[in-house]
Amino acid sequence: MSQVPGLGALIVFSAFNNLLGGVFMALMDAYGLSLVSVRAWGLLWGVLSTGFIVGGLLVARTGLGRNPVWLLLAVNLVLWAVTLLFPLRSSIVLLAAGMYVYMLLVPYAEAAEQTILQKVVPYERQGRVFGFAQSVEQSASPLTAFLISPVAQFVFIPFMTDGLGARAIGGWFGTGADRGIALVFVLTGVVGVFATALALRSRPYRRLSRRYAAE
Repeated sequence: MSQVPGLGALIVFSAFNNLLGGVFMALMDAYGLSLVSVRAWGLLWGVLSTGFIVGGLLVARTGLGRNPVWLLLAVNLVLWAVTLLFPLRSSIVLLAAGMYVYMLLVPYAEAAEQTILQKVVPYERQGRVFGFAQSVEQSASPLTAFLISPVAQFVFIPFMTDGLGARAIGGWFGTGADRGIALVFVLTGVVGVFATALALRSRPYRRLSRRYAAE
């Protein structure tokens, strides 16, 4: 990886996104079920899952443009902005709209990452690099999911139920267990937007973009 400028940073960034994505794995069902019934939640995700299919078809039709490195970071910026915005109000409509946008854009991010790796990594090293990248990225989400659940239960939910958060921002943000979970999503989105904005201005991003263009 040291022979490909910026590749290590790309893997770290993808793993970091998966770390944040573990929040969805742990808390999304609990948040959704605080808004609708179990049956409605299942039906909703049956509809939302079509976003992956539609997103994949859009990628096949539009392609990734001239700079997939920029596209990957731009898509992630939108994804984390969505994560920041949809929990601001306790609304199943906002949740559904946000998650559908998320589903539509994830195929672009995955396609961009794989395109970058396949183009900048020498063919004879792709097996090792791809295997390492996948092992790092796939281990990130379960780790966060394992850690965030007790944090949400013992810190954020009390904070927004009868704690300082409920008194400070409960008037406009809302109070209760669901708003504690919502606050976790909002903070996750803030961290994701900030990290992606830094990545867009970073030296590894510029180096990897130049390497991709040179290849």
